[in-house]
Amino acid sequence: MRILVCVKHVPDTTEVRFDSATGELKVRQAPTKINNYDEHALEAAVSLRESAGAEIVVASVGPPEAAKTMKAAVAAGGDRAVLVTGDWASELDAAGTAAVLAAIARSEGPFDLVLSGDVSEDGYHSLVPGLVAVELGLPLVRGVSELALGDGKATVTRQLDDVVERYSVTLPAALSVSSSLNTPRTVTTLQIMKVAMSKVTTRSAADVGLDEAAFTGARAATRVVGLRPAAQPRRREVITGETDEIVKALVAKLEEAGVLA
Repeated sequence: MRILVCVKHVPDTTEVRFDSATGELKVRQAPTKINNYDEHALEAAVSLRESAGAEIVVASVGPPEAAKTMKAAVAAGGDRAVLVTGDWASELDAAGTAAVLAAIARSEGPFDLVLSGDVSEDGYHSLVPGLVAVELGLPLVRGVSELALGDGKATVTRQLDDVVERYSVTLPAALSVSSSLNTPRTVTTLQIMKVAMSKVTTRSAADVGLDEAAFTGARAATRVVGLRPAAQPRRREVITGETDEIVKALVAKLEEAGVLA
């Protein structure tokens, strides 16, 4: 069993600030880390290895400093990691990112499973898992909340509102997992520091079979034209009177708004 886990190097979104004057996100000063959702994919791979045995390769595309994210992924259970980087790597859209990840999969493959988180916490586009599956010609199930392997198949469950769906997917396959699948194990700074850099391979686009010049130009399918914070309309109402009157009025207002059943 060979498993490829796709992860993203992202800014810590709790530290990102929005400049309303310029319409820009202030991300340069924010600390960076592995995408939270991808941690669940990595934990799923480690659990499968513990139960059935597997080799886990972690793949990512990003700036050179993403190597620290790859070390964290190895510390969390990956056997080794492959980072494709270059001056263009920070400017990729979802299509470009998927093309690089698929190229890594072809270069390092074959793989029985390609795992990723459902979304990235910096963009929330939720496009890359599907695009990677298309690039590799693999069946894809999104939002996996339960996962088991057997007889060359993956049996997966996902929940969509009140509907629970279960699929049996013949391997090889691609799966993107929800955060409800598991609880990722804690990795300490010391564990990350102990990971040898030999476990992290840094490659160029050409190393994984991509023409960097043609690739970067052709893959610039989208660009961000502007950002603005979502409007947060609030309604303020003051209730006056005696305490019991205020409580009754407040309960009535909450019931009217559907907050209380």
